[in-house]
Amino acid sequence: MVFDSTIIENGGIIREILDAVNDGVLLVRRDYKIVYQNKAFGQLYGNLVGKTCYKALHGRDLPCVDCVNREVCKDGKHRRKVRHISLRDGSTAWVETCCSPFKDKDGNVIGAVEAIRDVTEKKLAEELLEEALIERNKALERLHHDLAEAAKYVKHVLPHPIASGPIRTDWRFFPSASVGGDTFGYHWIDDTHFAIYLIDVSGHGVGAALLSVSVTNVLRSHTLSNINYRKPQEVLGALNHAFPGEEHNDMFFTAWYGVYNVSKRTLEYASGGHPPALLISASASCEIETELLRTPNPALGVGADIQFKSKIVTLNPSSLLYIFSDGVYEINQKDGSIWGFKKFMDFVTHSLSFESSILKQLTDHALRLTQKGYFNDDFTILEIKAA
Repeated sequence: MVFDSTIIENGGIIREILDAVNDGVLLVRRDYKIVYQNKAFGQLYGNLVGKTCYKALHGRDLPCVDCVNREVCKDGKHRRKVRHISLRDGSTAWVETCCSPFKDKDGNVIGAVEAIRDVTEKKLAEELLEEALIERNKALERLHHDLAEAAKYVKHVLPHPIASGPIRTDWRFFPSASVGGDTFGYHWIDDTHFAIYLIDVSGHGVGAALLSVSVTNVLRSHTLSNINYRKPQEVLGALNHAFPGEEHNDMFFTAWYGVYNVSKRTLEYASGGHPPALLISASASCEIETELLRTPNPALGVGADIQFKSKIVTLNPSSLLYIFSDGVYEINQKDGSIWGFKKFMDFVTHSLSFESSILKQLTDHALRLTQKGYFNDDFTILEIKAA
């Protein structure tokens, strides 16, 4: 905005308008002498008309090195600056100064007009926001560290793949970006019985991860009392009793637990709210047969005194068993649709090989579907081969 010098000479309505605004207004000549101030400016500094701005405002004997008025007088361009100032009562304030050229009747720049606004509250709010952001970032760093430690611990307790023997295993486990609640395990109960299990706790985060690891540790260490670990229905019932949701932040979990009898080639299994396992085998006529292994039991931790049921199936030679969480097929595709269980099952059966694992093919395909290179939920799948 350009101000003509006649406002000083004629006064009138222009002066009344300037005195009515809340921002301080100051007119300074090229020689740094203050020739006009409005009422708002006088309330901040007192009457400074006739004094040099650097002496009256800053207590200096020479013009300020970074003087905004001088720069405006040189090129006639508008300037804006936020600075910290001292007031006449000894306090300090943050002010925003907007400085424009002040011209005479012929258009020559003879000074500068400053509009000064107190932005102390805004500045303090910005500082508080900045401090809050710093604290938030620190909290996020701690959270990311805790999540990384939780993911590391979950991976640490997972079993190694088994490459030889009557039972061979392979698996893929990709924790979600926010750490989920998937864990799994397998171990020999005795020389004949081999236990296989997968746990999926509701929700994400450290709490879900730690609960899933706790459940898996209980299964691995056989710390549940008065049950037969060769009986899946007893195991799920004991887990349901040992981990009620109300004592674990209302979290529940799904589970698939099976016991393979090597000598009889039978698999006894029970699932609680969990996706069905896929049992794939070749018939006598060399046709591929697929069976879904699931029992009608609820998720664990949602209710007490539930009678869990189990089933038994006989495995043909070279049978393949796939146990997984819903993260392997509930994948958001580029078009927004979900890949889904049927397409997942079709991919497994069409890619099937009784000689080598297909898990790398599966995970590579699933990652391509995401278009992101990571999974929103834990991607967990076991491949068990009974020789």
